[in-house]
Amino acid sequence: MTVELQSGIVMKKEAAQIIHDDSDFRLKFLDPSKVRFFRASDALRVTIEGDRSCLRIVPMRAFPVSMRDRYISIRDAEGNELGMIRDPNELDRNSRKLLEAEIRKRYFTPVIRKIRSLRDKFGIVEWEVETDRGTKTFLTRSLHDSLKETDTGIIITDIENNRYEIRDYSDLDPRSAVILTRRV
Repeated sequence: MTVELQSGIVMKKEAAQIIHDDSDFRLKFLDPSKVRFFRASDALRVTIEGDRSCLRIVPMRAFPVSMRDRYISIRDAEGNELGMIRDPNELDRNSRKLLEAEIRKRYFTPVIRKIRSLRDKFGIVEWEVETDRGTKTFLTRSLHDSLKETDTGIIITDIENNRYEIRDYSDLDPRSAVILTRRV
């Protein structure tokens, strides 16, 4: 059973109860009209009007698979959450572009077009694939722990926490589909 919170987030009732019972948990939504992002050399910086400025922030998707363009957590360099932006489209144009560029950099996800081979070596799986960014070889710990199913495909996380995506199983050539289905 799911419930919808006042924020519009839908989650399992058990998870909502845990959040409700934890008085230390406070989800702070940021007012987009008061948030400004700036680039300071290689770091993204934020100023929240009437609150604070942070010289280095890390944006993280709260729902990286299901709602990739909404609910962006803004964290300081130590990982402490400053707040959540419900919809980055509500930010001013410059701030939105800077935030989107930082998220693209953080969530760089090549799309796998073809699987050349999957080799199991002592519990580590070596993938040799062709992506929209070229040929790539990467390692995963185990197939079942490294794969997350989406509606039509999968997200693969390698041992260095890089992500790769097969957006739709039907986009794979027949040989790649056979290689994948034999292993998964």
